[in-house]
Amino acid sequence: MRFFFLFVLFFSISCSNSVKIESSPDNSQENDTAITDLKVEKNAENHLSCRLSFKTNSEKTFTVRYFSENHSGYEIVGKKTNDHYFFLWGMRAETKYVIEIFYQGEDEPVTTTEFVTGKLPDSVPPMILKENKAQKASEGFVLFYYNYIPMERTVSVLLMLDNDGEIVWYYEYISKGFSILGDVQYIKKTGTILIGVEKGENMIDIPAEEAVEIDIEGTVIWKSRELANVYSDKNSWHHIYELLEDDTIVMLRCEFIGNVISDLIVNIDRNYNELWVWQYKDHFQVPECDPQEICDWTHSNSVSMFREQKIAYLNSRNRSQFYKIDMETGEIIWTFGKGGDFTMLSDIPDPWFELAHDPEILTFNDDEILFYDNGTPERGYSRAIKYRIDDVNMTAEVIFNFDGSDENRWYTEYWGDADTMENGNTFIAAGEFEEGDPSKFIEVSSQGEVVWELLFPETEELKVILYNSCKFKPELKML
Repeated sequence: MRFFFLFVLFFSISCSNSVKIESSPDNSQENDTAITDLKVEKNAENHLSCRLSFKTNSEKTFTVRYFSENHSGYEIVGKKTNDHYFFLWGMRAETKYVIEIFYQGEDEPVTTTEFVTGKLPDSVPPMILKENKAQKASEGFVLFYYNYIPMERTVSVLLMLDNDGEIVWYYEYISKGFSILGDVQYIKKTGTILIGVEKGENMIDIPAEEAVEIDIEGTVIWKSRELANVYSDKNSWHHIYELLEDDTIVMLRCEFIGNVISDLIVNIDRNYNELWVWQYKDHFQVPECDPQEICDWTHSNSVSMFREQKIAYLNSRNRSQFYKIDMETGEIIWTFGKGGDFTMLSDIPDPWFELAHDPEILTFNDDEILFYDNGTPERGYSRAIKYRIDDVNMTAEVIFNFDGSDENRWYTEYWGDADTMENGNTFIAAGEFEEGDPSKFIEVSSQGEVVWELLFPETEELKVILYNSCKFKPELKML
């Protein structure tokens, strides 16, 4: 049982209301922890969140805790001020939350209120949490977007899941024409989210942004230039649109060499001034192609750029090779993959990745590289595989290989993602295109144990497919 001070105010509001409470007569000027002008307001951009504000007579620090009957909730510590603002998020849909406001270091709340969250968007797909080993899974929220097959049924919604498989945040993107969400990046330094936008064919003459940056409240804080183009044409981006630590942007663009399609790495500032460009044709012989066909030569799908150290890494899906590039000279320092510069030391079947997606290299000289290895139709299964390289002796060895084992293998011809978690686990997004197998998220320990798994079951009409994901620790203390 909780005991409250005599001046405690207890009131309840619904998610559709805003309430302003004046201080009681007992809250005099001498009581500098007195709370006045208390408001709880719904967030129109995301009905799983609200804005809490109040005032105090002098500058003080407060802590807010919010929780429900079935959700342990979170704690937020505010700044020392007399005009207090808290954004409460990470809540679950259609749930009543108790909000407790504490004066710094106290065990009993000064004031308590309630907030009832709203409904999720109708477009949210069904999900099944298959596995959750809470003590072994990494903490955090899974940030992702999804597409449907057929693609014309896709809606532009970004979601976050907690470890219980519950949706705790969403963002709906509204565009001028047909578009879907593309590359998505959580930016830890600012707590913002950068969203690449894939523009459909009907937008070729409609100037519109190809990326937006939002804060966690769902407010757009930056938009890219508005361009009349479509996704993956020569004037647009494809696969990656990423903000770097120095606030510049790296992307891939298509380069059309006759009827051969190649790629450019392009580094720009936020005003779209080009800072650095790299192209395959300066380093490789362009293949001959049947004049009646269009040849997808390189099909790059990932770039990791470290501007300060003048190093970039590039992955070519169709060549099944990963390149380290000197940004000063443009020269390729080494090629990693089958037929490349490294000798494989591991004696296992199929040690090399094939047609891989979105490799992860965390620092400019990292000796470990993690791939989502789509694999060929002949091999018939996909996996997450990590290598340790020695670029002095030019050797490589496999240090992690997870394919689900014989009975739980999966195959995704395209897309997919694998990321390393702080606790050493690997988080995998397997976005299945073929009928029969569901798309899924899998978190696996370094020993190969599945500790978390969530499935997107198919319906007769729709199938969910996943491009990539990001699991991160939010700026919330979980209770």
